[in-house]
Amino acid sequence: MDKFLFCKISLLTLGLRTSGLELPSVDRIVDGAFIDIKNVPYMLSYMVNDNHACGAAVINNEWGLTAAHCVIPFVDNPSVLISVRSGSNRHDAGGTIHNVTTFSYHEKYNDENNDYDIAVFKVHPPFDFNDKTQPIKLPESTAYVNTNWGLVAGWGYFIDSDPILSENLQYVIVPKVKKETCKQDYEDRYEITEHQVCYGFSQGGKDACKVSYTLC
Repeated sequence: MDKFLFCKISLLTLGLRTSGLELPSVDRIVDGAFIDIKNVPYMLSYMVNDNHACGAAVINNEWGLTAAHCVIPFVDNPSVLISVRSGSNRHDAGGTIHNVTTFSYHEKYNDENNDYDIAVFKVHPPFDFNDKTQPIKLPESTAYVNTNWGLVAGWGYFIDSDPILSENLQYVIVPKVKKETCKQDYEDRYEITEHQVCYGFSQGGKDACKVSYTLC
């Protein structure tokens, strides 16, 4: 398992391979703990043909945020049904299902280093805000935000050696890693760009290879 969580500044994904569809590889939230959706009411399960594929976040009553690599494989593919589940601790039950009607990914997305790996999508019906469904709270551009620690939430593998997707929402809290350290650790595998950061413990044990959302 990688030492550090390699992640984009705001958003990453959880992947799942489903029969007949090529999706991102399943990712892990290792040594995580259960978290109630009321504590992270922006969390969404992004689904492909009713199977959990990625994590996502609510940004207003009609739009959500996810990773570009979760969107691109299904552009102009009418045989695939894309939807999200809101307001649930589980990715496969409860809450409300919303069909994704429109999506758009960043024009500078680079599939070699995952730079600008971000996309937005519109849903129908709109999100009905309550104690389990709320938009992600973003700071003002002038606000000071302590980014030394990050909260990572999602439905990834919760035991590194056990390839079973977590049914319930999990979370871990991980520290930020110096850019220089991260670049050294990943120099043979990834190019860490100016738009990306790393979180995790040098000894491993609590982290994710990719995650659904990193709140700093």
